[in-house]
This record gives sequence, C-alpha cells and structure tokens, in this order.
Amino acid sequence: MAKTLRLPDREQIIKQMWRLANAGAGDAVRLACFPPEEWQGVDKLELDALTEFKRGSNGVVELKFVDRGRLLERLLDTVDHSGQDQVDRFLQAMEGEG
Repeated sequence: MAKTLRLPDREQIIKQMWRLANAGAGDAVRLACFPPEEWQGVDKLELDALTEFKRGSNGVVELKFVDRGRLLERLLDTVDHSGQDQVDRFLQAMEGEG
C-alpha cells in the first residue's frame, strides 16, 4: 500500500527554514573527525544543514552547509505578506508534481 505524502503547510515550512538557518555544525565536524569505520550512531547526529560531505583519499575532508544568508533572506520574504504568495506557488507546484 502506497503511503500518501502530505505537503507541509506554510507554518511548517517557515519553522523548517528557521531551524536550518540556526542549525549547528558540531555534529558534522564530529563526523569528519572520525574514520567511516567508527561511524556508529550516525543516524542520531544533527546533519540537516549539511549539504555535502567529501573525504578525499589523502584524508582531506570537505563539508558544505546550507547558505544561511540566502536562507534568511528567503525566510524574511516568506514571513512578509508577499512571501505568502511565494509559499502558495511553491506548494501548488509541488502538488502538481505529486
């Protein structure tokens, strides 16, 4: 039986944006400090703001995170009155794809 995916409402989107804009990097840095064979419990780490994780063969680790400045700009647009139209258009587009 297929599970129906319910789209988030405006308030949930705003809360998620705020949470991402304020997410810490500590767990991602911890993850980068340990070799993959020591990654027990990785599912409990707070990694939502992490967008890319690379570990090169030479041991160099590269971490990329959400762009907080851009996210905060979009959040500001969203909470202002005109932002409601943007959220509505986004949700309509998502419903069209579903």
